[in-house]
Amino acid sequence: MATLRCYGIAFALALGLISANARAHDDVESACRSLVIDYAYYRDRLDADNYAAVFAKDAVLSVLGNEYSGRETIRQRLVNLLETEGKPISRHMMSTIKIIPIDANAAHGVSYVKVYVEPPNDERPVATNGYVSVGEYHDIFTRTDDGWKIARREYKPILEPASE
Repeated sequence: MATLRCYGIAFALALGLISANARAHDDVESACRSLVIDYAYYRDRLDADNYAAVFAKDAVLSVLGNEYSGRETIRQRLVNLLETEGKPISRHMMSTIKIIPIDANAAHGVSYVKVYVEPPNDERPVATNGYVSVGEYHDIFTRTDDGWKIARREYKPILEPASE
């Protein structure tokens, strides 16, 4: 009877550990998924401060062969866009967000994106010539003192509109 009780206690402890690990895994996935969504949301609203805040201080953003290193440089990229192109209307349509926790402080992720961009326009809705690109973001996430952040994000184009 004592042996059965020991097995029961061991089984209950194992279930508790599995349950705690599952919760930790879910917490990592949820935090990283939120970063992917926040990136698109703040990028489309041209909110440079909140856009940059999804990145770690020493993050790298790689887009179409251009690399931006550091949170402030990433922020300045969006500020420069506003200064040179006005307020372009864009939408990053995020889908298929797959997050893979590596350990307690790191995760990888891939998300699909379809991007629309049109020149500034006061009319709504804005006429569009179609999407600019369909691609994937490949991310490395890191846990910081400020919570989960994107440590590295690389955009990889997959489809482009056919030329006329």
